[in-house]
Amino acid sequence: MGFAVDEFAQVGIKSRSPVDLGSRCTVFMNSSIKQAQKDGAKIEDISAGLSISVVKNAIYKVIRAASPDDLGEHIVVQGGTLLNDAVLRAFELEMGRDVVRPAIAGLMGAFGAALYAMDNCESSSLLDLEQLDNFSHKSRSSNCKFCSNNCSLTINTFADGSRFISGNQCQRPLGVKDEKKLPNLYEWKRDYYKKMQGRPGPRGKIGIPMSLVIYEQAPLWLELFTRLGYEVVFSQLSTRETYERGQFSIPSDTICYPAKIMHGHVEELLDQGIDLIFYPSLTYNVNEKAGDNYYNCPIVAYYGETINGNMDSLAEAKFFYPYLNINGERALTRTLYSNLQEIDPTITRSELRKAVRAGFAAFEEYKEEVRQAGRDALAYAEENDHRVLVLAGRPYHVDPEISHGIDRLATSLGFVVVSEDSVCDLAEKIDTRVLNQWTYHARLYRAALFAAENENVELVQLFSFGCGVDAITSDEVRSILENRGKLYTQIKIDDISNLGAVRIRLRSLIGALEAKDGSN
Repeated sequence: MGFAVDEFAQVGIKSRSPVDLGSRCTVFMNSSIKQAQKDGAKIEDISAGLSISVVKNAIYKVIRAASPDDLGEHIVVQGGTLLNDAVLRAFELEMGRDVVRPAIAGLMGAFGAALYAMDNCESSSLLDLEQLDNFSHKSRSSNCKFCSNNCSLTINTFADGSRFISGNQCQRPLGVKDEKKLPNLYEWKRDYYKKMQGRPGPRGKIGIPMSLVIYEQAPLWLELFTRLGYEVVFSQLSTRETYERGQFSIPSDTICYPAKIMHGHVEELLDQGIDLIFYPSLTYNVNEKAGDNYYNCPIVAYYGETINGNMDSLAEAKFFYPYLNINGERALTRTLYSNLQEIDPTITRSELRKAVRAGFAAFEEYKEEVRQAGRDALAYAEENDHRVLVLAGRPYHVDPEISHGIDRLATSLGFVVVSEDSVCDLAEKIDTRVLNQWTYHARLYRAALFAAENENVELVQLFSFGCGVDAITSDEVRSILENRGKLYTQIKIDDISNLGAVRIRLRSLIGALEAKDGSN
């Protein structure tokens, strides 16, 4: 807006009518600011509105104070953000109190870290003044060649010849050789999906995008359509190119990345000449009797509508997104039969009934294999004294382009990795403070209970940026874990693949666990 940051802050101090911009993420905030400009808001009112938003977000969504009284009577603030006078004033107005801001507010965190290090470290690897005077380093970019991931690496070389490498999804670029491969349910699932192949059938080909609900139900639809005489063609596991292939038909930047990436999967199938593409519309998931209800989230349930309404490339193909009920063979047969008549009237109800029965059998077999793989991983961890990490999210979080190698990073740090659906059956149904109405969330809560009740098991929640319902699940999972003495760790993932922050988060978790074990 033509101001330096300090100037922008001073302008905000003069505001008499701050714009209400809410306290949401920057994507939504940007839209709100543009709308405020269209409505004629002054610069000072936008500046003040932003400062108020920052303060409200910090107090009520980060600190999670129920009221200003939770922060006490006498308040000292720290951090570089509070050097902004407009933010400081917004904080005082929200608290209804005068607060103290030291002149060194922006450095107080660094001083605190230094004091903590002095009290807890016997020796230091910090450079002395002479070494700092002579400090130099060079940086270059490269690609790792150890596997097909081809991680983009940043290699920093220092004057003494030492190197620091970032961007890697495992330890191999760091020179760690002969690393023992630990059980990893995410990798197990990806291998399972890669092996799923259709076979030629008399009714032609049907394409299924490997995204959202298909990441769990692929065995069901593969067997069902194969029995009906179709050759099932799945799109490949996602890459960055998958996203880029479909990005121009995405109607909203605020939708979660797992949904955005589906556009690329559909484009991939179209590029293969597939003229019949299937994605089911499922208001309800399978009833696992573990919650108050068993909905799919609206994105998983109805994203077929978005695909059909926004992808012009589907004009020459048939996109088949029928509304179905998958709670039992009869329900699926009834709802699928009438829709299939539009595709191929020669399909008989008897033929479909047999195909549905075979599909559910394959689905149940897959789910039992997942549970057994989870039990095997837990047994391995116990026999070999490894920590277990429940990497908990949704079935589609195993997608390599969505999880960005977090599971492989976790195993490289010594964790045996299991998924929420591989262990949730080992915990009882749990009473929650919120309405437990989503199938995937009910699994998440039970997986959290399992982690909380087992000493050597930790849970990290994967949180897709843009997922509105996870604002509810994160609080509930935190409560389940912390009320039972366990640590809660959350990792937000989107289309950013740099694992630096994730590595810090996981190593911090390990450090906290080791400190906790030492204190015991």
